[in-house]
Amino acid sequence: MTRFIIVFALICFISACRSHENLLTDAKTYSNFRGFIPIDPIEYNDEILLARDGDLYTKDIKLMNSDEIFQFLNNETVLVSIGQVNSEGGISYLPVTVSTKNSSYKVTMDYMKFATLAEVRTDGSFIGFRRVGVGLRLITLLTANESGINIGDLSSIGLAAKQGTIKGTMMIEVVGIKSREVTTLLPLPSEINQTTIQNAMQALATIKSKIYDEETELFPQVMAIKPDSTSRKRRPIAQIPDSNPETGPERFPTDGDSLLTNPPTTIPNPRPEDIRDDYGNDILLQIGGSKSTVSKYQKAKNLERTAFEYLFDREIDQVIETLNAAEIAYPGFHSVYDINRLLKAERETLRDKNSPKWKEVYERILKDYPWKLSDEIIERLENEIDL
Repeated sequence: MTRFIIVFALICFISACRSHENLLTDAKTYSNFRGFIPIDPIEYNDEILLARDGDLYTKDIKLMNSDEIFQFLNNETVLVSIGQVNSEGGISYLPVTVSTKNSSYKVTMDYMKFATLAEVRTDGSFIGFRRVGVGLRLITLLTANESGINIGDLSSIGLAAKQGTIKGTMMIEVVGIKSREVTTLLPLPSEINQTTIQNAMQALATIKSKIYDEETELFPQVMAIKPDSTSRKRRPIAQIPDSNPETGPERFPTDGDSLLTNPPTTIPNPRPEDIRDDYGNDILLQIGGSKSTVSKYQKAKNLERTAFEYLFDREIDQVIETLNAAEIAYPGFHSVYDINRLLKAERETLRDKNSPKWKEVYERILKDYPWKLSDEIIERLENEIDL
């Protein structure tokens, strides 16, 4: 009986090791391991709810003083994220901290003073969280020549570099912290070795101590996101209406005379039209402010749709005017700027609704600027060309 128990324990141990080895080899990202993913810092813009003398008030983040910013950024963390670089240059974030032979990694170590904010689309669906804050980021880009190296620890990376089992570069980013003294302390990118790692850690410790200095200015950035992995399975709920802070939220547009209180239902096999746009969700998590930026995005999207209605009606002045409004509402939205420039160049000719130039414009848009256009718009462009 004792021998059986020992053999069974050995089998379990070997199976666990093989499972761990497969995880490294396949470089899979499992949803249950998924945490916050570091992104290139993007400046955050929105109004923030603050408290003073027992009263609540809102203030644009650009106008907040240091004390108000510290009230907003009331959390601190040190986060290590390890991403394996694939053959296409993409990064898969892993739930492990040891290397696989001949693999390349991006290891991001963040010190953050932050706030965690939830993101909800205008249709009421929750899409994830973002971490907004200031801090310090140490990035190592490395290639491991051996398996089993602890790449989640700086001292281990330095030792491996000394032994020649790791090669790579290292750089430091100061995120949302503006100070002349901090700028002078920032080390230049360099190869990874024990000396550069020690120098980097000393610089980080000194820069961190400058956050509370009076002359230091803080500009909170979106530093990490955590998409909601279940959002693809949820149908959007009722459109969220604007609310008046004095009168309270308006009612949802339901058939009954009651507020919509039930949470969105989860369906096991969503229809294609119900599946959420993961790429769009990730973009919304990264860009600027929560409610204000999403509303600008939605406004630009609505204006783009209206502009194409004018385009198919061949009302050139209205098309250009509406596309101008979309570009103002959300600069860089889809291909609005390029399409508008094309139309402005042909404006006089296109005043004639019967001009053959209209067909050329439809063909040009379909060929050069189809990015993110809806299937409906693309189909109508194709129909106009075939007429």
